Amino acid sequence: MPAPLLVPASVLDDALAKAFAAARSVLPLIAATLRHQFPTGAYLVLTRPSDDYEDDCVELDSVRDADGKTVQELSPYGSGTYRLPGVPEDLAALWGNHDPCDPGVVLDLIQRIDGLAPYEFLDFLPEEMRTAEEIEAENDGGRTPLGLPLAPPEPEPKRCAICLTPIAEHAGRRRCQRPTTTYC
Repeated sequence: MPAPLLVPASVLDDALAKAFAAARSVLPLIAATLRHQFPTGAYLVLTRPSDDYEDDCVELDSVRDADGKTVQELSPYGSGTYRLPGVPEDLAALWGNHDPCDPGVVLDLIQRIDGLAPYEFLDFLPEEMRTAEEIEAENDGGRTPLGLPLAPPEPEPKRCAICLTPIAEHAGRRRCQRPTTTYC
């Protein structure tokens, strides 16, 4: 009888590393899609059941603007009963066979990402974005809502190769103020 094909344990480590990288790279797709669907939205708010710690899946709650006001309520049970706004074809194409206008599809993708490692990919919703009821519930032992920022991340400023000061802070000077003759 031939010996079974054996693989090193590192195969699983490599696969998990690839899955984590893929999950991190798909979150901006979700954020960009929701930002297009709700242009004034700043955060997608997600919750976990507070009464059933056995079922730890995230659920859709709402999209909120930069002031923490609700732009759109999202029902976790509304799959098939309502649709999210449309998106351009190029953005929809990135979703493949999945429909980004179906809240159930969006939720499924988020749950798949979160299922790899709960609390690894989704941050807690900043306190200034939470409602008074959410803060009170948290103070009473409830769970803190999670949030996915919908705004694109701020690009890292270009820095001077000599002093590492942001180029904008050189105030138009072509030379670094450090004692050198090298240009920035």
